[in-house]
Amino acid sequence: MNTSFIKEILNQTKELAFSQFFVAFVSLLQVSLVVKILGVEKYGIVTLMVTLPSLIFRAFHGKNSDVTLLSLRRGTALVYSYFFDLVIGIISFSICIIMLNLPLKSYFGIDNLDAYIIIFIASRIFQTFSESSKAWLIKEGNLRKFSILDSLSVGVRFLAIIILISISATVENYIIGQTIYSIFYGVSSIFILRKNVQISLFNWDDFKNFLKSVFPLYKDIRLNQIIGLLPQHFDVIIISIVSDYSAVGIYRFAKRLIEPVNYIIAIFNPWLQNKLSQEGETFKIQSFFRKFLLPLVATVILFYVSLGKTVIELIGSEDFTIAYEPMLILLSGYSFYLLTFWIRQYLLFNKLIKFHTYGRILYSSTFIVLSLFIAPIYGYSGIAISLSISMILQKIFEYFIYKTKLSQ
Repeated sequence: MNTSFIKEILNQTKELAFSQFFVAFVSLLQVSLVVKILGVEKYGIVTLMVTLPSLIFRAFHGKNSDVTLLSLRRGTALVYSYFFDLVIGIISFSICIIMLNLPLKSYFGIDNLDAYIIIFIASRIFQTFSESSKAWLIKEGNLRKFSILDSLSVGVRFLAIIILISISATVENYIIGQTIYSIFYGVSSIFILRKNVQISLFNWDDFKNFLKSVFPLYKDIRLNQIIGLLPQHFDVIIISIVSDYSAVGIYRFAKRLIEPVNYIIAIFNPWLQNKLSQEGETFKIQSFFRKFLLPLVATVILFYVSLGKTVIELIGSEDFTIAYEPMLILLSGYSFYLLTFWIRQYLLFNKLIKFHTYGRILYSSTFIVLSLFIAPIYGYSGIAISLSISMILQKIFEYFIYKTKLSQ
């Protein structure tokens, strides 16, 4: 094993790594305390309640930092990206309110559209600003501020939620805690770049030209996001239909235990985007794959297999011990995703993001077909199987595209 190569990467990503390890630790601690304070059923309810806003806002704004990053490379003023975030946020908020006035709101654990729910959805508008801030920081290679923003926001979320549900273990207090997090995240993301936001440069004609220039890429990434949202958010809805809130809580708990894999990816995505922006084709991805990713994935798998049950007992309660099986099933898909996450960035920077969208279509269609047959029989484990198989098939397809169109 080439330890010098590993040391070089770790040195370049140490601030992001510290941030994401902090985020992972705090998030797992939050899950541990929340499930113990709220219990399995209430945890299942809050999981469903945040699903629709997450679904809508991710559909219209998820990964918008990619759009902003590429527009900033062309010299676009940052203020236009923030206004774009605001417009998308208002549209997403309006769609959420309309949908929650329809009978389908009961599928999301919402019986009445109370004021605290409306305020929570509105707070997501503030959170959209973080995408433009992230893109600017990645472009500038300022990973330190990027890390501080993420860590501080997660810390605020942890304190807000735990303090509130400790005072009164209600669904409402949990949602209020999430609201505080979204507002803080959005406001802070603008505050740290306040010197770079030149509002005096803004004019409507240039903003319209900005929208025209970014719309083709925005459209491609939106399609990409929307297609991929089905497995990521409808999994808990399917479980709530074929089972109950407790089953939703068990599955969501298992999925939360696997989420540190996403935090690992979050360490290297900004780093890789910066490398591709600066070095382009000279960056040696195969060395990164062989010398770093393979040992990393092996370590992750060994950890979950050998210590998974201990982690469940430590973080959860006796009610959650049955989450071990779906956790290991999900691990297979997430591990493969970790091995191949870099392919998306290569497709993005080579204007081949449409093939990632095709992969998402394969991902979502596979998930839907499998879950319809497997979920009614195996419940949350069936959903975990469907999700993992779908992830693996998507990444195999993307790797094929990479080998045929980009690899030399």
